[in-house]
Amino acid sequence: MAATAILWGSAFPAIRVALDGYAPTAMAVLRLAVAVVLLLPFLFTGRVSRLRRGDIPRMAGFGLTGMTAYQLLLYAGERHVEGGTAAMLVATSPVFATVLGMLVLRERPGAWGVGGLLVALTGALVVAMSGGGGGGSHSGMIMVVLAAAAQATSFILQKPLLCRYSGMDCIFYGSLFGLVPLLFFAPQAVGQAAAAGWHQSAAVGWLGLGCTALAFCTWSRVLEAATASTSSLVLYAVPVAALALDAVLMGVLPTPVAALGGLIVLAGVGIAAVRRPSGRSRVVAASPPREKPGEADPADAPKTPATR
Repeated sequence: MAATAILWGSAFPAIRVALDGYAPTAMAVLRLAVAVVLLLPFLFTGRVSRLRRGDIPRMAGFGLTGMTAYQLLLYAGERHVEGGTAAMLVATSPVFATVLGMLVLRERPGAWGVGGLLVALTGALVVAMSGGGGGGSHSGMIMVVLAAAAQATSFILQKPLLCRYSGMDCIFYGSLFGLVPLLFFAPQAVGQAAAAGWHQSAAVGWLGLGCTALAFCTWSRVLEAATASTSSLVLYAVPVAALALDAVLMGVLPTPVAALGGLIVLAGVGIAAVRRPSGRSRVVAASPPREKPGEADPADAPKTPATR
């Protein structure tokens, strides 16, 4: 959870640096292309499983919502919204995930989960009201909130896939499906890459390596161990990491009110983790069918390094 928060939190200052030399569409193309290229060797070596035909629609939906839509909306919104504020607005994603989890996956977050969500949401609102050191236009904020909704939708689509695929599988195929509709902008991305400075290009490379390939693998591990609504509360820690990285890397210090809101966010995450039920007992619709009499339960077998 901590690694996911730090890796995703680093995306917000990286996006601000990259926007000086790249358009949102070019950034999305290059970020997903980097992730696909980095993970492609694992497909040939068998570390990435073959995608079943019946899972193609759900995996494609995961890629289009969590990769394509989320990135385009976030990049476009962050052109008009300060990074700390954008991070706090993205932190509303667990609210969407909780509602979708109850409607689609029939999840029951429980009293501790709901209580932690409300406390963390309060902290997110405190930081958003403080501006995190800056403000933004209403249209930019709306785009960032829509990005949060797209991200929550991708979590719900990904959850049942983790019964059959590892986090690396989901990231590879999700990035691949997310990249396909963006190939139209590939010439633009190549042209901007040739003209951009090394700082901007390094930021885009980190978005693909650290904020996509590595972060989504750690996130899939979290999502695999808990319900979509409970595990998505880790997103409330992402703005705290983003504000801290802004202070260290960009020299932007959070206001005292923003710092207080960050502490409330962490408290909410802690409350949600208390007496947290296992994901398998809470998911009804997404539970895999039980084995036939005499067959071994795959869940009881030791996991290989590729699926741990």
